[in-house]
Amino acid sequence: MAKQGAAILVLAFAGTSAACGGSTAGMTALKPGRGGSGGSSAGVGGDAGIGGPGGGSGPGCSDLFAQTLQTYSIDIDDASWAAIQSEFLTVGTMADQDFGQHQAASYPVVFHYGADTAANATIHLRGDSSWREAAQFDGARGKMQFGIAFDAANSAATFHGVGKIKLDMPRTDPTFMRDRIAYTWMRSVGIPAGCATSAQLMVNGSLYGVFVAEESVGHRVLSEFFPGNSGGDLFESGWTPETNKGNPDWDRQGAFWDATTPAALTAIVDLPGSFVSWTAEAMLNDADGYWGGDHNFYLYDQGAKGYLFFPHDLDSSLDYLGRFDSDPITWWSVREDWSLPIPQHYLIVMGDAGLRGQYIEALRAQLGRWDVGALQAAIDQAAGQIRDAVAADPHKETGLTVADFDTAVALARRGIADRAQYVTDWLACRDSGTGVDADGDGFIWCNDCRDDRPNVHPGAAEICGNQFDDDCNGVVDDGCP
Repeated sequence: MAKQGAAILVLAFAGTSAACGGSTAGMTALKPGRGGSGGSSAGVGGDAGIGGPGGGSGPGCSDLFAQTLQTYSIDIDDASWAAIQSEFLTVGTMADQDFGQHQAASYPVVFHYGADTAANATIHLRGDSSWREAAQFDGARGKMQFGIAFDAANSAATFHGVGKIKLDMPRTDPTFMRDRIAYTWMRSVGIPAGCATSAQLMVNGSLYGVFVAEESVGHRVLSEFFPGNSGGDLFESGWTPETNKGNPDWDRQGAFWDATTPAALTAIVDLPGSFVSWTAEAMLNDADGYWGGDHNFYLYDQGAKGYLFFPHDLDSSLDYLGRFDSDPITWWSVREDWSLPIPQHYLIVMGDAGLRGQYIEALRAQLGRWDVGALQAAIDQAAGQIRDAVAADPHKETGLTVADFDTAVALARRGIADRAQYVTDWLACRDSGTGVDADGDGFIWCNDCRDDRPNVHPGAAEICGNQFDDDCNGVVDDGCP
């Protein structure tokens, strides 16, 4: 199996793509309807008009994920609850390497939802940096994040049609809703995603906290978005098998990681479908997915059609960066502390004029699905539902106030419009080939990854050792000894 690594490529990001013609798309309203359910992968990201984010999660979703503040309750014995709290603190303060090798323990619980009960459920801790940050900064009052499984004893078992629920709420999300808004919007435009809503968790009769409740991507979600073709390999981050765990096609996965040319990439990846997901992340300003980060994505093998990228874990979207001007191509340029390699397949696409043009056209189509009013209404709806519960949450980030929640919600709400305007202006600049050149380096802002640094632009000399992408090609210090 090939090792993952960033391709060292000389890219030409500047200039208007040959496929960039046409006027900038407007923001068209989503029509009420199916909520993104059904349809083959060929329809992933097809024309919107399949349900706005404020109208529910769609008919494919269990009532567990109705778009309101849900209440889930668990009963857990004292010894197990003490053990899970100890695991949270002990493991959460481990060194990175030790943390990465830890396998979270599962504990038996009785799960209640309304009048219904799942007597054989289990609960386990989940999270990565969010687990460690909560343990290190908030200590014993830090919010644990959980996975609840109804299928641990019987892989075919479900509760209200669901096999597993993830309860996600990192301390870095003062809106308490990023995943809810992002997942529900993605479903509304036909991108594979589990259902999501807000939920408060009661533990042995006491309020534990507010979460985004998410459906794990498994057989039900794959069957919904890939009807008749739901048995393929699903890899988390392109590496870890989530389906067919005993016998995934490792050779095919190796060919994916070995792809270093546009032809090799096109032969193994469904790029048109994947561009729909990448551009959805670009609109959401996701700082931790394949677009904008690297590791939070799924790779699904559709067979002859190729692998399809689609996002997961979107709690670093919306207001997360505090700014909404990440370039849709050179997203890393506004992150002064960015030090990780840019994903190799992304660099291959953006280094090829034809593929880059297809990506830009996919972005134009995605902008047309970005209904500012509907998304802001979804934020307003969620905020109204959860505000009192956030105030009462005993495990929210230390020092977080309701005023902080209100400020974060307002920023996310404003960001919906600001992001749309930025992408609209960026496309207009690319289409016309005219725009401001603020730093006077000969490159207009939409073709210059940093229009505030005259020594940074496509084709600039790389300054070795400064840990900056001087030539805007996605590789720091390339060509340096």
